[in-house]
Amino acid sequence: MEEKTLVKKLAKVMQEVKYIQKTGFNTFHKYKYATEADVNEKVREELAKQNVIMLPSMLGHEMRTHTNRSGATEYITCVDMQFTFVDGDSGESFTVNMSGEGQDAGDKGIYKAIAGAQKYALMKVFMIPTGDDPEADEGVDERNQGKVNTPQKTQGATDLATDAQVKKMFAMVRGKGIPDGEIKTKIADLGKTSSKELTKADISKVFDWIEKYKVEVSA
Repeated sequence: MEEKTLVKKLAKVMQEVKYIQKTGFNTFHKYKYATEADVNEKVREELAKQNVIMLPSMLGHEMRTHTNRSGATEYITCVDMQFTFVDGDSGESFTVNMSGEGQDAGDKGIYKAIAGAQKYALMKVFMIPTGDDPEADEGVDERNQGKVNTPQKTQGATDLATDAQVKKMFAMVRGKGIPDGEIKTKIADLGKTSSKELTKADISKVFDWIEKYKVEVSA
């Protein structure tokens, strides 16, 4: 009986890929990030040393239109991907599922979505740290202690939106039938990664956007 080696090889890759340096920089929102190329290059090199390949497969996808702040139409593509690691020595395989989303004014949305899904599949499988921690959110802790108007250090003197304002925003979104992806995109357009980071000025803009939003109805 041939020895099973795939898990050992994947563990070896995890041991070698300890950290991914952030070389990407979003000039619009002003933040650093680990690029797809950074992750792929580092992990691919170690997988090759172990004689392991990763095969991508798309399980499904959907596309919807989005009107950006400039009034131009863009396309948001969501993909459900399956990534299979195959051991070239033993023939063993291990499968991981991951979703991805990409936004583009042309025909590149699906490629962005696939690239994003692959990057995060690799980062989560091999538990690769990049220095980002979703729990390192001082604003959430402050609001849980009743300090609703205490700003985050990164916000300077600007007050964060209150819990009541955020709840009202999502209630308005549901009432108007706006897809979840649309409000996430709007929050990202404001330079925030989640509703917890919205300031009172931000959420005022979101309220205006919701009021003017027109839900598209398929014929």
